[in-house]
Amino acid sequence: MHALFLVPVLLVGYVLLWLLGFLGCALVQRRRPVPAGSDYLVVLGAALDGCEPAPPLAARLDAALERFAAEQAAGHAPLLLVTGGKGPHERCTEAAAMARYLIARGVPAERIRREERAVNTVENLRFSAALMAAEHPGYRCTVVTSGFHSVRSALAAHRAGAPGRVLGADGLLAHGPYALLREAIGTALALPRANGAALLVLTGTGMVLGLA
Repeated sequence: MHALFLVPVLLVGYVLLWLLGFLGCALVQRRRPVPAGSDYLVVLGAALDGCEPAPPLAARLDAALERFAAEQAAGHAPLLLVTGGKGPHERCTEAAAMARYLIARGVPAERIRREERAVNTVENLRFSAALMAAEHPGYRCTVVTSGFHSVRSALAAHRAGAPGRVLGADGLLAHGPYALLREAIGTALALPRANGAALLVLTGTGMVLGLA
């Protein structure tokens, strides 16, 4: 088989394999139990509609409210940490909009912490981890995000040293297949060395086999 034909075939096969692997990881992540007893419920920011949470972010906040109530019913007293800065087309920080949403639904303001610098998932978890560690050494947390976003959030939490689990607020396809596909690409880009090495190996293998 000619190398010019074999290399693209191998690359397409790798992309499909990655997508299937990502979907499998997302399903496993969604089924992982999230034990009670967290010191913090960390709600990751997302797009705003004006200065109000857009539907994906509202779903995260509603899930955090449910978890907050469940933790309190079990005798725990977690803090809600909302994280998200101000995007280029947003009128306020995501954290400020999230805090207002929670307060309007009965969460005492003193139970809320804000992180208002982060502009992406990595910064969400890195800055939140630093805030939690400074306030409560030895803390445990539950990260609340959209279902499709749970894999990359878990990876970012692990890299930031944030101990805890990720809670998906909704189903993997709750915001459409495009959101899930975009997240699969985003997760691949979060692992540049592994994917870059695999693509180089596949390209080299394809050229060797094609020229043999």
